[in-house]
Amino acid sequence: MRSASTWLIGGAVAVLLAIAIADAIRSRTDASASQPPARQLPGLHGVLVVADQRCRTSSFRLPSMARAQPAHALDCGGLVWSDDGSLVARCAGDRTAVRSGDGKILFADIRGCAPAWRADGALSVVRNGDIVVVRRHGPQLSFYTHEQLGDALGSLVERPATYVFSEVRWFGLSSFVAIVHGQRPWETAAVVFARGGLESFFPVLGGHIEDLQASPLGNFAFARTVPAREYVMVSRGGDEMRLPGIANARAIAWSPDESRVAIATRNAVFIARLGSAQPSNRLSIGAAALDWLP
Repeated sequence: MRSASTWLIGGAVAVLLAIAIADAIRSRTDASASQPPARQLPGLHGVLVVADQRCRTSSFRLPSMARAQPAHALDCGGLVWSDDGSLVARCAGDRTAVRSGDGKILFADIRGCAPAWRADGALSVVRNGDIVVVRRHGPQLSFYTHEQLGDALGSLVERPATYVFSEVRWFGLSSFVAIVHGQRPWETAAVVFARGGLESFFPVLGGHIEDLQASPLGNFAFARTVPAREYVMVSRGGDEMRLPGIANARAIAWSPDESRVAIATRNAVFIARLGSAQPSNRLSIGAAALDWLP
C-alpha cells in the first residue's frame, strides 16, 4: 500500500500543474505585454511565437511583424506541452504529472523528471538516470538504462558506468539526443542514439549544460551556463555549428527550414543566418520561451 506522504506528493504535483495550466491558458489571450518593433523584417517568413517572463504568449507574422493569433502555449515555467498541444506535463521534485489541455488529470504521480514528448504522444521521463517511456495505456517501459549508456560510451570516457541521463529530446520514436553526465562536474556530454546504438558523442568540458532542444532538421542545441548562459548548436553527427555568441540567453528557436536561428534574452530577440556569428536583426522583445512556426 502506498504511504499517505506519497499520495500527498502526487496531489501537490497535480495541484501545481492545474494552476500552471490555468495561467498558460489565460496567457494565450493576453498578448499585450510584448510590443513588436515598428518595422518589417524582409527575407524572414513564418510566425514567431514569444512567451514573456510570465509565460504570456504573443505571435508575430514575419516579415510584417503584424499580430497573429497565438497558435499554442510554449514550454515555459516548467510546463512541457505535447506536439499537438493537447497534453501538458510538469515535474515537481522527482514526480511528474500530466493533464489534458482542459485540465483533466491523466497521470498525477509519475516517478521521474525531465519530461519530454515523442511525436506519437508518449511521454518520457528520466528516472534514476534511466529513460522511461509512459503511455496513456499500457505499462511503463524502461526504454534505455544508464547501464546500457555506460556500455555504449565504452572507451569514450573514463568510468563510463557512472554516467546517467539527465535530459532527452526525441527525433523519432527510437532516435533521440540526450545530455549525460558522470559523477565529476566536468564529466558532461551530449549524445545522439539512433537504431539502438550511439550515433554521435559531443563532450562538453568544464561546465553545466541544460535546456536541450532539437532543431527542425535533426540537429540540436543546449545552453552552456559558464561563464554566461549561451547556446551551443551541434549537428546530429557531432560537429559544432556556428551561432552568434549571445550572453545570458534564455531561449532558442529555428525557422522551419533551419536557415535562420532566433535567440532570446530577457530584453531582446536576436535573429541570424545559421552559420553566422553576427545577428542580422534585433527585436526589442524580451522572451523566456520561443517558437518559429511556418
